[in-house]
Amino acid sequence: MIMFVKQSLTGRLAMKRTVLVFMFVICFAGQVLVSAAGDESNNRNQQQNKVKFRTPRIVGVSTISYIGGCINEKVIKTLEGYIDTAALDKPDIIVLTEGVVQNTQGSASQDEKNNKSELISEGGTITGFFSRKAKEHKIYIIASYWRKNEQGKGRYNSAVLFDREGRMAGAYDKVYPTIGELERGILPGESAKVFQTDFGKIGALICFDLNFRELMTELRNKEAELVCFLSNYRGGFVVRSLAFENQMFFASSVPGENSVIVDPMGRVLAESSAYGKIIFSKINLDSKVVHIDYNIERVAALKKKYGDLVKIEVFSPEAVYFVSSLHPEKSIGDMIREFNIETYDEYRDRARSERKKYLLK
Repeated sequence: MIMFVKQSLTGRLAMKRTVLVFMFVICFAGQVLVSAAGDESNNRNQQQNKVKFRTPRIVGVSTISYIGGCINEKVIKTLEGYIDTAALDKPDIIVLTEGVVQNTQGSASQDEKNNKSELISEGGTITGFFSRKAKEHKIYIIASYWRKNEQGKGRYNSAVLFDREGRMAGAYDKVYPTIGELERGILPGESAKVFQTDFGKIGALICFDLNFRELMTELRNKEAELVCFLSNYRGGFVVRSLAFENQMFFASSVPGENSVIVDPMGRVLAESSAYGKIIFSKINLDSKVVHIDYNIERVAALKKKYGDLVKIEVFSPEAVYFVSSLHPEKSIGDMIREFNIETYDEYRDRARSERKKYLLK
């Protein structure tokens, strides 16, 4: 009897162990399957996110139509409010006007203006303010104010660029101050400059500079993609014509109305007014202007292969295409090379070369 009970207990315990082992195996297998499914889902999500964030160079641009004059608490508060409002659109860069703030009144003597201009390398009230706002919002800010000549007397009218960490990323000195500015102690800069940002190459022009095509030629040769025009005059049609002529995006900031963001086809994407001093637009720097000649079939083949991953706009009067990549991995340069498509500039260069062959000697 005792042996029977003992055997029965032993059998039941063995059975329980078997059931427990079986349940453990089932649970473990289920966990493996769930884990595998989860890993697959996570991998899929990671791949989707990877593709999602490997987008073309879509860049958010804001400009603010405000000029504050001599810096004080009221001016800083107003300008800070504009920058904070512009930052709500999550731009990559904010462009401000020429002389948006200064350290002296306009009526101050030339010596006072020179002495109170800021040494960018050492910082100052204005430099510190823009550095702080750029870092706070993780954006680029380009602003114009007087920069002290570090090599001697005088000052420059400079466009100073701050990066997303608030560091000074470069400064462009106005190459063509007006005659009046020169007489009032503004030194002329030496040449056009292009700055490399994390979204592309940008250049700057300040007001009167817009009238001198050689600066645009320099910016073009240095492969600027976006020109920031910090000014006190609006520029009007000239801004749009230079954008098309040089196949660049423009973003202007002027006091009052008519600050504009313009694409390489000369189209105004955004424009300020008395009721809207802050403008914003997204631009695709992964774009090219292509002449229609010799490219009709090639562009059609490009569209057939890439579908909605390439945007093709036809400008019939100008006889050009404006093509933009929306592909997560291929730039517009990759695409047009694949189909041997000439850009507008390449076609004109080829036409010049061919013409020389047929000139009468």
